[in-house]
Amino acid sequence: MSDDLKDEAIRKVRAVILNHTGILFDDHHSHDLIRHITSACTDLKIPLRTCLDQLDNSSFLSRFLEILIHYITIGETYFFRDKNLFLYLRDTLLPDLIRVRRQEQKLYLRIWSAACSSGEEPYSIAMLLKYLLIDIADWDIYLLATDINKNMLHRAQEGIYSRWSFRDDPIIPVGSYFSPTPDNRMKIDDSIRNMVQFDRMNLIRDSTLYHAREPSSLDIILCRNVLMYFSSDQSREVVRHLICSLRIGGYLIVSPQEIGLVSGHDIRMLHYGSVFLHERIEPASHRYEKRDLYSCHEHEIAHEPNISESLHPADTDLCDQEPYELPDDITVEGGNILPFSILTSIDKSEESQFDQFITENRLDEAAQLIAQLNSDINPLWVRQVEILIRGYAGNGEYDKALGWSDRLIAVDVLNPRPYLLKAAVLDEQGMYDHALQSLRQSLYAFHDYLPAHLAIAGIYAKTGRPDLARHHYELAVHILESTDEDTIREETEGIPAQKMKDMIQMLLRG
Repeated sequence: MSDDLKDEAIRKVRAVILNHTGILFDDHHSHDLIRHITSACTDLKIPLRTCLDQLDNSSFLSRFLEILIHYITIGETYFFRDKNLFLYLRDTLLPDLIRVRRQEQKLYLRIWSAACSSGEEPYSIAMLLKYLLIDIADWDIYLLATDINKNMLHRAQEGIYSRWSFRDDPIIPVGSYFSPTPDNRMKIDDSIRNMVQFDRMNLIRDSTLYHAREPSSLDIILCRNVLMYFSSDQSREVVRHLICSLRIGGYLIVSPQEIGLVSGHDIRMLHYGSVFLHERIEPASHRYEKRDLYSCHEHEIAHEPNISESLHPADTDLCDQEPYELPDDITVEGGNILPFSILTSIDKSEESQFDQFITENRLDEAAQLIAQLNSDINPLWVRQVEILIRGYAGNGEYDKALGWSDRLIAVDVLNPRPYLLKAAVLDEQGMYDHALQSLRQSLYAFHDYLPAHLAIAGIYAKTGRPDLARHHYELAVHILESTDEDTIREETEGIPAQKMKDMIQMLLRG
């Protein structure tokens, strides 16, 4: 750590970032934070020490934060990112919504891309709508895209992209929506660009805007790859406002890694293969006191008193009215509907049935069984999901294995182990770049995670990149040197640390 950045200064900057953006930098990511602070000071053309001394100056702090936000929120995105999701939007969700609106003779759609970064996501949605709607000129389409990063919004409004933004195959023909620029980039057509309304928004501080813009009437909100960076309290508050901005029957879509961060009794989770949605539901009249749903931020929906004891205390602050008795007719159909606050443990009969399904290779039935269980506090559920993932991968059903891997990641985004399991599935398919990306996420969660370094080294070794393989093997040796020689670390097949280190050093000599 730089001598100029003392612990006290780091804590101060960390608190400022958390207070203004909701983004949490823990001790594992101090080096990233130092790098961002240094870059911001370079842009301001002032010494690092001077910058830290002026944090109490509100005028300076405003300028410093604007630049710092640019560095800490640069998003990784591209057109039609997460192909399975966009295929589901193209083939099911949007066509169903369009059909209903035609039947009702109400030709309108309300969609919000929150934390849109450089705009590829909302433009992907705009192209998809133009593809699906022959009579799009007759429709009232409200497509809002927001982000906290002013520079990213400027890029989005400019609508000019490098070839890297097209690195995945589009799911619809898009050639007519772009034209080449002299510098070999692509500019989006005005017919698509004009469909999107861009605006700057801080998701944790601009909560009043959620309801000023089409309150409680949005059909779909996409807020992907942002909640994971917030503190737990901030992410809970953001989710609350997002849900309240949806109409009844509207959907919140987060990234698979963030599913575990979405909770509340006025939503239910649905999944279709590897695609997960959170639907806002209307409480039954005999179970809830009537409320004004268009002022959800003032009058919240009732809770389930017999179940809320298993939740974090802050999860229950959405609910402020008299308790009701939980009906006996709550069911889960087909293993697809996953309401929160249902079973929190597995009894012995269910555990035995799961083992039987696995033994008989009846994996879909095993998946249906455990899909009904609340995962966030149940170690047995985690073990069963890992068994299920390995079973699907062994059968060559990789999409299902990856779908459950993402759900396991969502339970605890800072647990490195599920990323390792996902990488193994990707590695088995020969998708080495994707496997490496998952392993890097594992190291982001825990920098000294030995199995991830070994797995990365293995991929580099078999793909002809020995220097990179050597680097990660050396990092693994360094980790093992700080471990007692008789200690058996995770994922090392029961091999003591000293013997594991000897084996890696043999590989390095070779």
